[in-house]
Amino acid sequence: MNRLQRFMAVLKGNSFQDTLCMPLVFGGAAFLTDVKLRQYLQNGEVLGQCQLNSQQRFDYDAVFVYGDNCVEAEALGAKVYFPENAYPYLKEYILEDPGQLRELPVIDPRQDGRMPELLRAAEYLRTELGDHLPIVGVVLGPMSIASQLMGLERLLYLLLDSPCEFENVIKYTSEISQKFGMSLLAHGVHMTAVIDPSASESIIPGEVFVRYLLPHLRETFAHFREAGALACWLMITGNTQGFLPYYGQCGIEIASIDYEVPLTEALKWGENLTIAGNIKPYSFINKSSKDIFCRSQELIHQAMGRKRFILSSGCEIPLDSKPENLAAFVRGAKGR
Repeated sequence: MNRLQRFMAVLKGNSFQDTLCMPLVFGGAAFLTDVKLRQYLQNGEVLGQCQLNSQQRFDYDAVFVYGDNCVEAEALGAKVYFPENAYPYLKEYILEDPGQLRELPVIDPRQDGRMPELLRAAEYLRTELGDHLPIVGVVLGPMSIASQLMGLERLLYLLLDSPCEFENVIKYTSEISQKFGMSLLAHGVHMTAVIDPSASESIIPGEVFVRYLLPHLRETFAHFREAGALACWLMITGNTQGFLPYYGQCGIEIASIDYEVPLTEALKWGENLTIAGNIKPYSFINKSSKDIFCRSQELIHQAMGRKRFILSSGCEIPLDSKPENLAAFVRGAKGR
C-alpha cells in the first residue's frame, strides 16, 4: 500500500500503527531547500521541486501546491510587491465599492497572474509522483479573497451596512475559488483544500459563517468532487470552535483545526470527518525538537482510538522553521 492509498484508507476509517503526518509546508519548502522565496512563488517547476525535495528529506505524507494570499487578487489585476525572501503583499486594493465587481475580469487560471505557474507545479508533481503520494492543491477561500480585494476592515463594514452586497462579494469570490481549484485538479492534484484565514471566528461570528459562507463552501466542494477530487479539505485557521458543529454540512472529508481549538473538542464534532491538527505553528521556531516530539505524542495520545486523524500543524508552518523541529514532528508520528 503506497502513501496515497494509505491516506484514502484513513479517510475511510482504517487504522495503522503510524499516524499520518501532514504538516502544512507551503513556502517553508523554499527555506528548507535553500531557495529564495520570490523564485519559489514565481516559478512553478521550482515550487514543485522544493515541495518534492522537502517531502523526501523529512518523509511526511503529502506535498502542497499553494502560492500565497495574493495569487487570486493578482490574477484579477492587483499589483503585488515581492520581497526577495518574504511573502508578497498587495500595493493597493482594487475593489473600493462592491458595485465595481462587474468591472473585474473573468479569471482564466491558464493565463492570469501566477496561476499558470501553480498549474505547472501541479503537473510537475503529478509527473514525478504519479499516484504514490497525496498532492494537495490549495486555494484561498472566499472570505480571504474578498479581504484581499477590498481590505478586511471595509469588508466587515460592508457586512454590517449592506449584507446583500456582502453576499454578492462572497458569491463572486467563491466562484474564483471554485474555478482555480478545478483547474488545479485538471492539472494533476489529487484533492483541493480551501484555506480561509479571514473566516476565523476571531473575525466573524458563527451565524455569519453559517449564513454567508457555509452554502458557498458546500457548493465549492461539490464542484471539486465532480471534477475528480479524491477528498475535500477545509483549513480555517485561528479559533473555529463555534464552527465545529457545522463542518459536517460543508461537504468535506478533512477539517484542519488550529491550536486555539482543543483537539479533544474538535474530535467530539468530527465523528464522520478526518481531523487534521493541531500543533502551534510557532512551536517550530521557539521550541526544542524534544518539545515538538513530545507534543506530537500528546496529540496522538489524545486522538487514541480515533481512526480518522492526521497529525498536522494548526496552519502553515513558519518560513524559518527549524529543520530539526520538522524532523522531530515526523518522528513523533512514527513513534520513534
